Amino acid sequence: MSSATQNRTRSERVASLQLPPGKFQRFIALVRQSQVWVRFAIALIAALIILTVCQCWRVPFAYRTGYIPPRDMYARVQFDVPDLAKTQSAKDLKRRSVIAFYSNRSLPLTQLREKLKDQMFLVLEAPSFDQLSNSARDAWAQFFKGDETAGPDETAPATFAALKATFAEDEELQKLDKAIRLAMFPFYETGLLRSLEHEEGDASSIRVYPENQPSDIQLVPVDRVRIAQASLDLKQRIIEEFKLQFEFEKSPRAAKIVGDWLADRLPVTLDYDEARSEEARKKAADEVPDVLTTYYPGRTSIAPSGKPLGKQQLDLLQSEWNALQGSRSFTDAMMRLLAYAGMLAALYLLCGSYIYFVHDPVLITDVGKLTRLLSLVVLVVSACWYASADKWQAEVIPLVLAAITATVAYGRELALLLIAASSLAVTLLIGQDLPDLVVLSAATLSCILLLGRIRTRTRLITIGAGAALVTAATVIGVGVVAGQSLGSGEPTNVTEGIYQSLGLGALMIELSKGSVWAGTLVLVASMLMTGLLPFVEKIFGVQTDLSLLELGDASHPLLRQLAQRAPGTYNHSINVASIAEAAADAIGGNGLLVRVGAYFHDIGKIFKPDYFIENQGGGPNQHDSLQPAMSTLVIIAHVKDGADLARSHHLPEPMIDFILQHHGTTLVEYFYREAKERSEESPNKEEVSDKDFRYPGPKPRSLEAAVLMLSDGVESASRTLVDPTPARIKSLVEQIAMKRLTDGQFDESGLTLKQLDRVKQSLVKSLTAIYHARVKYPGQQTA
Repeated sequence: MSSATQNRTRSERVASLQLPPGKFQRFIALVRQSQVWVRFAIALIAALIILTVCQCWRVPFAYRTGYIPPRDMYARVQFDVPDLAKTQSAKDLKRRSVIAFYSNRSLPLTQLREKLKDQMFLVLEAPSFDQLSNSARDAWAQFFKGDETAGPDETAPATFAALKATFAEDEELQKLDKAIRLAMFPFYETGLLRSLEHEEGDASSIRVYPENQPSDIQLVPVDRVRIAQASLDLKQRIIEEFKLQFEFEKSPRAAKIVGDWLADRLPVTLDYDEARSEEARKKAADEVPDVLTTYYPGRTSIAPSGKPLGKQQLDLLQSEWNALQGSRSFTDAMMRLLAYAGMLAALYLLCGSYIYFVHDPVLITDVGKLTRLLSLVVLVVSACWYASADKWQAEVIPLVLAAITATVAYGRELALLLIAASSLAVTLLIGQDLPDLVVLSAATLSCILLLGRIRTRTRLITIGAGAALVTAATVIGVGVVAGQSLGSGEPTNVTEGIYQSLGLGALMIELSKGSVWAGTLVLVASMLMTGLLPFVEKIFGVQTDLSLLELGDASHPLLRQLAQRAPGTYNHSINVASIAEAAADAIGGNGLLVRVGAYFHDIGKIFKPDYFIENQGGGPNQHDSLQPAMSTLVIIAHVKDGADLARSHHLPEPMIDFILQHHGTTLVEYFYREAKERSEESPNKEEVSDKDFRYPGPKPRSLEAAVLMLSDGVESASRTLVDPTPARIKSLVEQIAMKRLTDGQFDESGLTLKQLDRVKQSLVKSLTAIYHARVKYPGQQTA
């Protein structure tokens, strides 16, 4: 036993033999980490948003247009519903009873009195009837109307003499004005009209107010203000006033003349106030309470069986649902909320476990990626809840958008799980059943499975068309099995006529409408996604083949600079792209992504192109004047310079990852060996550490990055072969691949040995094709 072992205390020896921490201890240690609580808080906030937006404490309203009840539906709770027809009749009756408003203008009456006096003075100025002037005769003609049956005392001269005698003095003229004013006084108060101007409202009375005093209102019978009746009343009052003012026997004759003249010229002084009257009618109608129809639980039928629900039945069901919500207790609401919270927790656990243990734990451990993932879920569930309104029944649109987004961002496997869980949550949150879940699953899963590579702008529309057909067929199939129609949106007269003309039954009509509507929504979603795709790529940091093709254009500013300033590096990048794409495709990777990444992987060499052998063109080597350590720094710097250059030109994150990872933490062997040789030759013989001659990394973290690393290495090394025969190429590829493998460069990439073997075979095949032998023609000189 060694002395070290003998000197340890008993407690130290016991501690050295203790078992590693168990699951519970590891769980406690995990819980104590602050990052865990941050991620838990993000998940909790996402769940609370879903529970709040979807009002999970309430029972969802599950009925929709076109739903066919399998049995008669009766009220579950007593509720009252306004009878719109009866209520409107009551309102109309109330409007007809409202008394209209009229404004009274007194000025025309005053003008009439003044005109009478003027005409009377003009006539009375003549000394005798024979001496009347022409204007006076015209005025007299208005006062006197000849009567063939009149006696000698009623002739024109006799009448003129009677007027002359009655109003001979100024005092009598003043009495005339007073008599007229008193006789016409009621008209100043109530006004005059020929006929009623309002068509709606009470026809027996009106409300009259002076023109400039709208608050001084009086209720007046219509008969009192009609000019036809007022003329008769005026004549009678004129006679009575003349009897009071004039005492001799000729006053009745004068009273008749004056009364007739005024009665024939009575003006309209009442103007209909339409705005005020309509306001009064509206106010009266609004005060009429609704006429209610009461529905009793278990006794009153709401909707018959076997017939699709229409707007009337849905309005009744909505009223019943509102009454049902009002009758529920706080405890019931909290129990439902907890039930939905438990469902979300179960889905969290299911999806989170798969992501962490199977798919990619970084999606959970990285706060930013976790936030984006949960934001997608919250957004799709919330959008579905709002889009599921009966008018549209369009919850499939957000789900299809989310399905395509998840597939682009996370791949098919995780997208299938996420969208399946989201479809289940949406179905339960909006109160639908298994048939609706099947339809939503058909729409979303068909999009995910058909998606593949997006290389053209019409690809998403093509996928949407295929998914629309699948969805439409699923709607009909599930509807026939379940005996239900599934979501047809708001019906139109045109579609109703088409379906009726085909002679289809009620169920098939609803199913046909539902299938067309669902398919249309899926197609619309795919069209929307075509426009949203660039934003999805930006937010989630991914690239589709379409954006990769645009990025890999040879006219890109960085590639043009690379070709001009470092032509050797540019040619190397093109060759690496060619062989790496084929190798990535051989293992099921994204060959296009690798190809575009290869174009940019060495852009950092733009800054010091002469320090890299492929750009020296046989000229002097810049490293001859540098120490190996300094040369290594120059070589390694192209990785960081390339990443900075890529960021400044806003290249996507995967391109930056290729630049940083394509050398991993490999050793710059040439300068490392040179440094060791110089160290051995020096008197001090300082130890040279390989850590100082390694790239900073990180190591490749994807299959594509690993393929690029190996392709970059073998393409560069193959240029050193004097006679690149297939056997030598294969040996070179095997050697470099084994060196990278034993150096641990593929440890974080997920590359298996089987995949590595396929990559090597592809690289050998590609390099052999590049360096194939040619037939030498007679007389041909060696180039």
